[in-house]
Amino acid sequence: MEKKDKILIIGKVIYHLQFSIPEELSKLNPEEAVDNILTGSDVNRLFGGMAANIVYGLSLLGSQSILVSQVGNDFDWFYRPHLEKIGIDMRLFFDPERETACFYQIKDNQERYLNIQQDNSYRFFAERNIEEQLKPEEFQTLDAVFIGTGKVEADTKFISVVYEQNKRLPIIYSPDTNVQELTKWKLSQIFDKITVLICTEDELRLIEERMKQTCSEILASSKRLKYIVSMIYRSKTVIHSEESKIKVSEGPAEDVISDDSWHDAFRAGIVYGISKKKPIDEAARIGSALASYAVEKRENQEYFPSLEQVTLRAFEVKTTMKKK
Repeated sequence: MEKKDKILIIGKVIYHLQFSIPEELSKLNPEEAVDNILTGSDVNRLFGGMAANIVYGLSLLGSQSILVSQVGNDFDWFYRPHLEKIGIDMRLFFDPERETACFYQIKDNQERYLNIQQDNSYRFFAERNIEEQLKPEEFQTLDAVFIGTGKVEADTKFISVVYEQNKRLPIIYSPDTNVQELTKWKLSQIFDKITVLICTEDELRLIEERMKQTCSEILASSKRLKYIVSMIYRSKTVIHSEESKIKVSEGPAEDVISDDSWHDAFRAGIVYGISKKKPIDEAARIGSALASYAVEKRENQEYFPSLEQVTLRAFEVKTTMKKK
């Protein structure tokens, strides 16, 4: 039997709570303060969080994932059974006084949305020490690490800890809605220790602005950073390296229901490929194929292809390399 790759994932676990109201959101802000009592629809509770979405995708590909995160007193009754069912090794910091992070999405009768993020217990994640969750020898058995906490202090701290524990490990990093907080100094610290950066095109433009360097200059000046993967849209992802630029096409989804929920599945495929020591373009094809299954569902953790199905779709993903 083939040895399963062991991957450490550090980041957010979150509940998505969705419901609708029978009014227009724009009319709920009158000039004079009044009490508004509306009857909302039933709440739809979904699993979310970048880290949790990635471990879900990795579980479909057959990887052995270790998830490190911060959760609250409501985690055990809903989220834990789900992650246990798919075989995730959870090394979680538990806060008995606060709840797990939540993301509320309220839709009005004009199909407009009000989004509210509530970190709850997760806002203290940067204060935690991941060496309490993994023994020193466990860091030596890992095949890859993904870090994307959404908190700058946590990102830099945990990247440094992992790097010092095992300097040979490929470290993959993604900003998680916190790119605005990444200063030039923090980015330089991160780039000195990571192997791959995965971000959106908008995030990459802001990173270039903060660093006062182009993507190519960032790669040339970084000690370890080999690739910057820019997610423009599903039909066009670009992998930057010092030597080349590789364009990656989309996987052939049968029926696109939600084209907004592909990023974390794509990240999972990249992490999987890197853990298997596959060339970066092959890892991206796996990511694109896995993402094509994610968009066939409305929820981040509701698609369920087999590794064989993902592999077959990966053959249909096209890559085009241009030498610099």
